[in-house]
Amino acid sequence: MKPNAWRFALTVVSLAALATTGWSLYAVARHYDAPEIIAVAVFLVFDGIAYACLHLASEASAAGRSAFGARLTAVGMAGVSVYLNRFHAELIEGGTPAFLLFAIPTVGLLLLSELSWAGPRAEARAARTEQPYRLPAYGGWAWALAPRLAGRTVKARAIHHIEHGPTAQQAIGQAVKRTATEVLRDRLGAMDPADAIRIARDAHPDADPAELASMLVTYGVTVSPVQVALVLHGRPPEITVDRDDTDDAPRDAPRDAPDDAGDAPQVNGPPALTKAQAILQAAAVLGGDFKAADVVDRVKRINRITVKPDYVRTVLSREKKDRSPGGSPMEGGFL
Repeated sequence: MKPNAWRFALTVVSLAALATTGWSLYAVARHYDAPEIIAVAVFLVFDGIAYACLHLASEASAAGRSAFGARLTAVGMAGVSVYLNRFHAELIEGGTPAFLLFAIPTVGLLLLSELSWAGPRAEARAARTEQPYRLPAYGGWAWALAPRLAGRTVKARAIHHIEHGPTAQQAIGQAVKRTATEVLRDRLGAMDPADAIRIARDAHPDADPAELASMLVTYGVTVSPVQVALVLHGRPPEITVDRDDTDDAPRDAPRDAPDDAGDAPQVNGPPALTKAQAILQAAAVLGGDFKAADVVDRVKRINRITVKPDYVRTVLSREKKDRSPGGSPMEGGFL
């Protein structure tokens, strides 16, 4: 039904109900010889106050206030009006049919008004994310075949609603109305901050720590750029060594390695040498004329081995003797 048609129908029913019950209250007042204006006032007092209290109850519910007082007043005024309608039926000896004829319009009007204002109240509660308890729809057969079980289930759900708030289905309905940012804020806020930082980095790999921290703050994860950097770069840094193909050492500098000095040294270092091997290596590097003291100094400086000049001469003489029959003698000499 369209809103205008509904308002028109409600207005017609309201006027008819007020006229019927008002005439009954007017007759009771005239029975006690009340003036006509007072008799009309009696009708306005009882039905008018009850109708106004229902309107106030609807506004209170829509505003989130308690409507208990307004509804209690409306029921009280309607009850007095019904009692007077019954008294009028007895005056005219109409019995129960006359009582129902005079009283039902008042009761029906109040119930109709209550039902018509239930929709706006429910919309206002939904806007405030309030979800009142709703009886489960089991159907007539369920209540007829298992009334006790159905009753216990309804009671258990009511207790759960009171203790824990809306049911799961109602909570889902509320979540649908929330924005994606609100849902993500709750989810990321309950997550480990380190995991949230990694998720943000995967979504924005080019962002720096300051940008990631600012982004995460908008989703409820309060972190600083330093904390973001610590999480993303917490692993030990990897050192990359770039080798040059040319030897940058001056030409007149002493050479500490053979001709392949341009190669970068091994990370784990060369294998340990014996004294004799260190002496022979030093002699090969020095080349030309050198003294035993030069070999002693280089072996100590390079190989961290201490030898004596006599031992150097002995090793070099032995090497010269071993190489002289089948190979070329060692170039240069030593003192």
